Amino acid sequence: MVAESRSEGAAAGGPQAVVEQFFAACRELDFERALALIDDDCVYENVPFHTARGKARIERDLGLMARALTSFEVEMVNIAASGGVVLTERVDHLGGRLFKAAIPLMGAFVVEQGRITQWRDYFDWSASMGRMGASVVTKWFR
Repeated sequence: MVAESRSEGAAAGGPQAVVEQFFAACRELDFERALALIDDDCVYENVPFHTARGKARIERDLGLMARALTSFEVEMVNIAASGGVVLTERVDHLGGRLFKAAIPLMGAFVVEQGRITQWRDYFDWSASMGRMGASVVTKWFR
């Protein structure tokens, strides 16, 4: 496998455009395109869960998510950028064979040279799992 240079696969535009392109790829469940915007040494903190260090681990995590999902929509409530930092207030709408959930969360991204080098998502685990659990039960009765 040929190593990809840092400039190849990097998104055009500023840091906010990089994050918007990342979510556009995720909406299409095109995680390969999304991963092209992730730096090899990126750190992804999925608070309150785990921290994934490096693109290979993030790729594994996104792959697991992709297998469970049939739809992924991002409702961007607010987005703000200052320098290389992009903050997102959003609702991630996740759908799978047995569930559907809307998860409100806050995200923080650091973008350097057109790639995401840090990504942190913060959300309320108990409220989100309650929504997801309720969707499993109610999906059968709609």
